[in-house]
Amino acid sequence: MFATTLLIIVFFAILILGHELGHFLAARILGMKVQEFGFGFPPKLWGKKIKGTEYTVNLIPFGGFVRIDDLEPVDIAPEDTGRKEGRAPIWKRAIVFSSGVVMNFFLAWLAFSFIFLVGVPKALYVSGTISGSPAESSGLKAGDRFIDFNTVSDLTDFIGDNPGKEVSLTVDRYGDKVSVKAIPEIKNGAEARIGVELIESGFPKQNFFVAMWSGFLTSCDFIWKILSALFGMFRHGDFSSSSGPVGIFTAVSVAKDMGVAFFLQLLGVVSLNLMVINAFPLPALDGGHIVFLIIEKIRRKPISLKVQSAINSTSFVLLLILMFVVTIKDVIGLF
Repeated sequence: MFATTLLIIVFFAILILGHELGHFLAARILGMKVQEFGFGFPPKLWGKKIKGTEYTVNLIPFGGFVRIDDLEPVDIAPEDTGRKEGRAPIWKRAIVFSSGVVMNFFLAWLAFSFIFLVGVPKALYVSGTISGSPAESSGLKAGDRFIDFNTVSDLTDFIGDNPGKEVSLTVDRYGDKVSVKAIPEIKNGAEARIGVELIESGFPKQNFFVAMWSGFLTSCDFIWKILSALFGMFRHGDFSSSSGPVGIFTAVSVAKDMGVAFFLQLLGVVSLNLMVINAFPLPALDGGHIVFLIIEKIRRKPISLKVQSAINSTSFVLLLILMFVVTIKDVIGLF
């Protein structure tokens, strides 16, 4: 439990600090003063000021922020169509707001590229079992690795050759060998099965440049899959497949037992999900800030501080409510 908790903290720290590091580095490169670099949301638990920037750890761990002088909203008088002194040009602010999602893509690219660089031995894992199935009754659990089978076809052929007969399966669970017994069943004339959900892994090492290219293509492919899934959820109004922090906790604990490659893959996928969500043109997200900048460019002056604050505060509360609802759904799904 301690190892899983520590790994989850590291997992979120990489994602959150990586995203905010993008904003931080872009601001520094463009000559902006960074007031605060925060992990989590206030109230503040700890802080230390280094070279003009306060680094803080806050109570609510599901997020982070960077407070930059030139990005802070300012009130502009109706007759003043110019920018306030010290406020960065729109193109600089756009780069800083965009740099977070760029960093999310970069993190995923690195994670996938490293997997291709080191290669993954062939292996077959249990990702879940169907309720009421022989696999569930046998005691198979998510994260189990089959010792005698390395591909889905090998296992399904074995199960298919033994309908109605008790079979013994040996798996590696947390480093221990565990033997389970199940009786393959036949339903609706289909082939014999035990109702287990599988993940097949394994591919040879690639050289550095091929691995980087494969990592880039994999990242792009996942972005397309994420967008397609989100479009499908909104089109059908079905958000049952959505997941929040609790769902990610469960996925990290399973990935931990399946090896470094699965942990890095999960890191890459979640990072790309954060990238896509943050790019949405919604207030309180990076995409929403870009929309404010576009409006400012068209109007030649920013939206008033009062309006910006009201929109961002409302959006932030709605996002917290959404996270709370999804978390409740995840918790219910555990029982």
